[in-house]
This record gives sequence, C-alpha cells and structure tokens, in this order.
Amino acid sequence: MNIKEAQEIVNRVVSERKWETPSSDTFIHLVEELGEIARNILKMKNYGGQHTSDSKINLDEELADVFYLLLKLSNENNVDLDKALEKKIEEISKRFPPVNN
Repeated sequence: MNIKEAQEIVNRVVSERKWETPSSDTFIHLVEELGEIARNILKMKNYGGQHTSDSKINLDEELADVFYLLLKLSNENNVDLDKALEKKIEEISKRFPPVNN
C-alpha cells in the first residue's frame, strides 16, 4: 500500500464509523500518542534507571497509532501526504547532500 491508498483507507474507516472530528482534536490525540512513543523509548533505554519488569513496550502499535492519526489529520486538511512527502524528500536531498565516508 502507498501513502495515498493509506489516506483513502483511513478516510473510509473514519467515515464509516462517523469518527469525524475537528483537526484540533485529532492533533491533540496525535500529540498524546507521540507521548506514548516517548515513554516507550525511554523505557527501552532504561532512562533514569526506572525500568520496570511489567512495562510492556509495544512500539509498533504506538507508531501505527501516530501514522493513522497523521493520515487522518492530513485528510481533514486536504493534504496529499504522498506529494508532500515527495516534495520534502527532494528539498532535503538538495539541502543536505549524501555524506561520503
């Protein structure tokens, strides 16, 4: 699946379930999910020596949540994320050439 197809799938899922929300709500949810990723990464790195044996690290699920919400936010704002990412990669490639070791 490509990004455009993923956006279409998310749009269908949201529409079928009547999950339309203001972009501000989607953004807040996205930030919350990013926080969960941060907590998981800190646990994986044993940040502050506070690793607990009962902590379940499920980074793939949290990243999927963030990706879903990013696609949803893109749809809510009529952003073709596939084209936007393509343009961003071109800009990065021009500004920062590959490093030759």
